[in-house]
Amino acid sequence: MKILYLAHRIPFPPDKGDKLRAFRQIEHLSKHHEVTLACFVDDPADREHIDALREYCDEVVAIDLNPTVAKVRGIWGLLRGETLTEAYYRSPEMLREVSRLSRGNRFHAAIAFSSSMAPYLKRARVRHRVMDYCDCDSQKWLAYAKAASFPMRNVYRTEGKRLGKRERAWASTFDATILITDAEAKSLRNYVAKDRLHVVGNGVPLPAVNNETTTHPPTVGFVGVMDYRPNVDAVRWFVQRCWPGIREAVPDAVFVIVGRSPSASVRQLAKVPGVEVTGAVPEIGPVLNRIDVSVAPMRIARGLQNKVLEAMASSKPVVMTPIAEEGLSGESGHEYLVSKSAETLIRDVRRLLRDPDECRRLGEAARLHVAKHHCWEDVLARFELIVTGEVRRSAPVAIASNVQAAWATPLDPPLTKGGRKNKPGFVTRYN
Repeated sequence: MKILYLAHRIPFPPDKGDKLRAFRQIEHLSKHHEVTLACFVDDPADREHIDALREYCDEVVAIDLNPTVAKVRGIWGLLRGETLTEAYYRSPEMLREVSRLSRGNRFHAAIAFSSSMAPYLKRARVRHRVMDYCDCDSQKWLAYAKAASFPMRNVYRTEGKRLGKRERAWASTFDATILITDAEAKSLRNYVAKDRLHVVGNGVPLPAVNNETTTHPPTVGFVGVMDYRPNVDAVRWFVQRCWPGIREAVPDAVFVIVGRSPSASVRQLAKVPGVEVTGAVPEIGPVLNRIDVSVAPMRIARGLQNKVLEAMASSKPVVMTPIAEEGLSGESGHEYLVSKSAETLIRDVRRLLRDPDECRRLGEAARLHVAKHHCWEDVLARFELIVTGEVRRSAPVAIASNVQAAWATPLDPPLTKGGRKNKPGFVTRYN
């Protein structure tokens, strides 16, 4: 089957949430279908990764997007009554390429990743159109509005309301619409036919079990892209509201903030006693090994948090705020802990740092839960059925082998090896 995949950002390397989900989808589809990718490139450094996608795609069309120009275009669009999102990603070149690629109805299906690409999916001449919103971006803008002050509060609220209307209108025209959690799907249930609305979560690879013991001070950790607003807000709030109470009870405790592109406000946190800001690290494994307790103190969040899944897959006990629990099917106290206030978060982290046995119990339960409910193979098998239009034929996938593998080796093959190699038809477009 020939499939056209539309992405708002080049899905490689898969080092952040949206890129990881998109890449895994492309990687999986390429094993059984011919995939053509059309995407934007918003970071010049990412151009060197375009060639890696040839292992998975028959043709790659990469169109350069200048973020500064796009921001001006987005603001102007918002002032003219449009959505900032549509104006930001408006590209005559992308529109021409989508028209060219889908001319003659050569594709059975087209997939668009995120609301940014919905206008292009509408223009694709294909038999089956699938929209993966992942999260409803409109709800994220509205969440930003609640945390912002004037005048940005009004800007975010306006974008959220306008984009919400567009998301509902777009979804009503597509053959299938995918959301990452039931909570995200709820906002579209009154506008999309039941058999066209689907929930497909994220998966996570299980790293090999590490039985090595290391000597280090009691360590709390947070892993994420550190110029992403929800992550910045989370660690700043945690350091300001929770960290003093934790250090009071555990004076030698360390809070390590791991992730590339830390903002200036995040780098400032390194001045607080016991706080480390690492920036990007060559390998996440050694860092995770030294973390005793992972925290996800999110106050702004949508959908399923990859940082939570990754920590659980690594057998780390996770303490999170209620908003970070969205999309998880576990239960607080069994596979993780949910803290509803700064005071309870302080109490939970203190208790875990003082109780290695409880840390070990929660970590083991977390890993087994991920193996059972968030295996990439299961997630992507359902995704493929939706893309091919065969979702009604889907059957439960056996998980016993995944649970057994939770204590053996990683479930996923290395990212550097694709299903196809040396493909022709590589195209680069810049505007």
